[in-house]
Amino acid sequence: MYDGDIKGLLVFGSNPFVSGPDANKETKALENLDWMVAADLFETETAAFWKKEAGADPKKIKTEVFFLPAAASYEKAGTITNSGRWIQFRWKAVDPVGEDMSDLEIFNILGKKMKEIYKDSTDPKDKPIQDLVWDYPEHDEAKLLDEVQREINGYDLTTGKLMAKFADLRDDGTTSCGVWIYCGMYTEEGNKTQWRDNSDPSGMGVYPKWSFAWPANRRIVYNRCSADPAGKPWSEDKKVIWWEDGSWTGIDVPDFIVANAPTDPDGDKAFIMKDDGKGGLFAVMADGPFPEHYEPWESPVKNLLSSVQFNPVAKIWDTPMNPQGSPDEYPIIGTTYRVVEHWQAGIMTRNCPWLAELMPEAFVEISKELAKEKGINNGDMVTIVSARGKVKAVACVTPRFKPFEMNGKIYHEIGVIWHYGFQGIAKGDPANRLTPHIGCANSHTPEYKAFLCDIYKGVK
Repeated sequence: MYDGDIKGLLVFGSNPFVSGPDANKETKALENLDWMVAADLFETETAAFWKKEAGADPKKIKTEVFFLPAAASYEKAGTITNSGRWIQFRWKAVDPVGEDMSDLEIFNILGKKMKEIYKDSTDPKDKPIQDLVWDYPEHDEAKLLDEVQREINGYDLTTGKLMAKFADLRDDGTTSCGVWIYCGMYTEEGNKTQWRDNSDPSGMGVYPKWSFAWPANRRIVYNRCSADPAGKPWSEDKKVIWWEDGSWTGIDVPDFIVANAPTDPDGDKAFIMKDDGKGGLFAVMADGPFPEHYEPWESPVKNLLSSVQFNPVAKIWDTPMNPQGSPDEYPIIGTTYRVVEHWQAGIMTRNCPWLAELMPEAFVEISKELAKEKGINNGDMVTIVSARGKVKAVACVTPRFKPFEMNGKIYHEIGVIWHYGFQGIAKGDPANRLTPHIGCANSHTPEYKAFLCDIYKGVK
């Protein structure tokens, strides 16, 4: 978008104006759009990026913004998945307010409209939309959700029956599946994401019939590791899968080829997702296989553990709006973090009067030593500045932050709360105006949590 290549944006339940690194650049990128569709409970900073409060000139921004009223999580049914790989169905608690709709209903309307608009097009680039199967029911949220979940699970296209497990999927056009890891969550036996049996026969916290664990309702990945090469459990108290009377048995779905006996050539291979079936001390990564410590892109100190200061294969978005700050100009270490009263980019919680009263504005935590050095008192308005931008915040002088002594020199760190923006009841500057656009070498996860800055009393 910043380069002008992407002209349209759909933003559902996201607020990159606040949550994205190098927020000033992200805002400029939004100004290059022709159109934006935003769906949320309240008007987000991203949806209102063109307003003067965002630091923009509305007369120079041509973006057409469509703001759609969304339903909150408790106002719609659907599934969630967690870091334990459970995908769980959640039933709707209350009806949404006014004309609010679930994301699924909104996308269904958009999909049908797109099919209608492009049906007579002769432009080859429109053929994917023309060929797209979009035959979901209208004006029936429960049926729509059911149809989509069935489609994600997948069908046998010959019999029309739901697929029982991902191992039965074929690449010959006889089966379909939206997401292979979820195959098996909705079978001819029913919707397993709705399972709510909290029994735990093993006593090990497996709960095999509470929701669905992807893939294959497998609760413990690589569970062949619970037994030795001969198939005997390493621990009788913690046995998961074992070889008994000529076959594999246990309390979980096997995560290996059960046709292999322990004495077979591949019978002791426990890591099915690896080509050699074996575990490894090191992972194949862009900057691997050996772990190495690098300093952040912006660091005031020399790397004492390596002759290489910064990860040479990290992703750097090299643009004029993502400059690197030097410790000479920005000597203080900055980091960002959360408070319990606000959630993520804050658009839900900053519009809740009770939470807004508890945490009404952005603040920065600084040590007593730094406060004395800078002449800052608790409660003063201060300005934090980095190479990319500046924010104002209330100073919170605290012993929680203490100076570091590194390489014989004293360094200070400050912590900025990042939930705030110019919309809602509780307002404040987005902390991510300070952070750089750097991605880790393997996942491009942003390097939000370490940057260089400076702080001074007052607002300028």
